[in-house]
Amino acid sequence: MRLSFLLKPLNFSVERDVEVKGITENSKEVLPGFIFFAYKGFQADGNQFVKEALEKGACAVFTDSRETYNNLKSKVPVFFTSKPREHLALLSARFYGNPQKRLSLIGVTGTNGKTTTAYLIFNALNSLGERAGIVGTVEWGTASEKFPSRMTTPSPTEFFKMLSFFEKRGVKWVVCEVSSHALELKRVFNVTFDGAVFTNLSRDHLDFHKTMENYFLAKERLLFQSKHSVVNVDDFYGKVLFGLRAAFPGRVASFGFKGNYRMLEFKDGKFLKLEHNGRVYKIETNLIGTFNAYNLAGAFSVLSELGISGKELEGAFKKVKVPGRLEEVYPNVFVDYAHAPDALEKVLKSLKGRTKGRLIVVFGAGGNRDRGKRRLMGKVASSIADVVIVTSDNPRDEPVEKIVSDILEGIERKDKVIVEFSRRLAINLSLSMKGEGDTVLIAGKGHENYQIIGKVKVPFSDRKVVEEFYERKRAEFNR
Repeated sequence: MRLSFLLKPLNFSVERDVEVKGITENSKEVLPGFIFFAYKGFQADGNQFVKEALEKGACAVFTDSRETYNNLKSKVPVFFTSKPREHLALLSARFYGNPQKRLSLIGVTGTNGKTTTAYLIFNALNSLGERAGIVGTVEWGTASEKFPSRMTTPSPTEFFKMLSFFEKRGVKWVVCEVSSHALELKRVFNVTFDGAVFTNLSRDHLDFHKTMENYFLAKERLLFQSKHSVVNVDDFYGKVLFGLRAAFPGRVASFGFKGNYRMLEFKDGKFLKLEHNGRVYKIETNLIGTFNAYNLAGAFSVLSELGISGKELEGAFKKVKVPGRLEEVYPNVFVDYAHAPDALEKVLKSLKGRTKGRLIVVFGAGGNRDRGKRRLMGKVASSIADVVIVTSDNPRDEPVEKIVSDILEGIERKDKVIVEFSRRLAINLSLSMKGEGDTVLIAGKGHENYQIIGKVKVPFSDRKVVEEFYERKRAEFNR
């Protein structure tokens, strides 16, 4: 694609036309013929990597630095922009032929439940014979072709490349987890979603957003970009959004025990009864926990708002397995991604109600992230679980001892707490303690197959540690 054609909608003057073969904001991904976007980020300034990008063959540069602009004027086509993130999204979409205009996109946002709700929608559409794709925390792709994800919502260059992939494979619907970071950083800028789900909002990511108000305002943006939105009005912030519904350009409906889509009854792993417009639907499910009833209601309501028959949807969610989301990896041993106070509380309460013996929880907290939630997680865990094993999560550049100390500040009853800095040993300890009737929850990492220690990703899987433990037990028994 010629640079002059690519830039036409932005009205940038092109004095030297070149052939563009790609776009990136990551200097490590630059190939000959790529446009490099250099702008100041939260951890680094892309302008520091312009030289590297040019050495790798970048054909043009977009920059938010006047200094960089002036230095490059005589060398390569260079463009100054005060809105680098927006222009990156717009040009990425155009480079891939604006596939978002020919696809039906459904966005899911919220603190908790994004992944499960997205999987519910994705699986329901495929079960009804619709061709659907998914972009989320765990993976992206179609029912037959899936690839590991690097982040919940990818950069614009990756996102529109994925949408192009879906279009070429005849996909009609694409279900996207849309994170607050993505909305704040304009990764889905100028994208119109046919449907949107707001699951809930509770404390998380305040290392980035600083305040709950900023966090809320980031999430709210999705509704400004959606034709049909559904919000959980049993959640405080969802109720606020519904109260503001006249401000949004699209239709906004509600779900919950008091919503337009009214939850009537939920039976763990069996069904959810939900009423809408005077008709009651009995939705089959294999999921457990009231929080999953909300995820199910959100998925049902958005698809209903998009014109899919409620009667058809009753059996569309029957068998959904979400990696690392309250996943039973061994009888009464669960792995879950819960890494914030509210999510941890909901999962623990769900398991507590179905546990005859003790509830044992293993968890930690991420390093270089919101410190304030650590104490709250300790308080939640110790108030519900019978045994609390505090360990490492993704410590990054923080000492595990410091992270654990922050968690322990929220725990009054130290007699039920065990500290084990090694996550592997902590999991093994929980399993060795587990007796008949006990339940073990390993929280915080879910589907992740690594630990981030320092700046290095070390292979690690909670699920695999559980499997290895019981393999050793079986080998010992058979000796």
